[in-house]
Amino acid sequence: MNKNFYNIDDVSQILGEQKHTIRFWESRISKLKVIRTQSGHRLYDYENLLLLKKIKNLLDVQKFTLDGVNDYLSKSKNKSLNDKILTDLKDLLGLLKNSR
Repeated sequence: MNKNFYNIDDVSQILGEQKHTIRFWESRISKLKVIRTQSGHRLYDYENLLLLKKIKNLLDVQKFTLDGVNDYLSKSKNKSLNDKILTDLKDLLGLLKNSR
């Protein structure tokens, strides 16, 4: 699926979770920010989808609580920022190599 935004039905199918579970996570996980349409429908971008996959893994596999997930995500904030910067630098390096 290469879409810019996913609705809650898509996310539910991708994650294998019920829609009410995803909505509950949204209400309890502070880092999960969902876009709303004017009519109130939820839209999830790719970063949200990756974050939801991470949350599912932390809850199901690593047996974190929701409070534990919040703590983990707030502490790993700088790490994810560094990962993004590293990815951006790699992309820039690739562009520079191709422009020769």
